[in-house]
Amino acid sequence: MARKLIIDRFEGKFAVCEEFQPEQKGAKEKKPAKNAKEIRFFGIERTELPEGAVEGSVLSIDDDGVLAIDEAATAARRAKIRAAQARLAGKN
Repeated sequence: MARKLIIDRFEGKFAVCEEFQPEQKGAKEKKPAKNAKEIRFFGIERTELPEGAVEGSVLSIDDDGVLAIDEAATAARRAKIRAAQARLAGKN
C-alpha cells in the first residue's frame, strides 16, 4: 500500500512532509487530538519531488519509492480547507 505525505513547508533544499492521515467517513468515535509525538515528519530533497509539487500537495510513495502527486487527494484537501475558511469568515 502506498504511503501518503503532505508537503508542509520548504526549508532550504528540503521539503518537510507530514504523514497524511485521511479522515475516515462514518467513523463513530472521534480520534484523540494529535500531539507532537504522534505527528511524523519526513525530509525529502526538492530535487526528488515530482514536478509541480508545492506546499499542501499530497504525495504518494509507491512500494518502489517513486513519488507522485495525488491530484485527487490534494484537490479534496484544498476544497475542505477552503470550506472551513469560508465557515470561519461567515461566508457559508
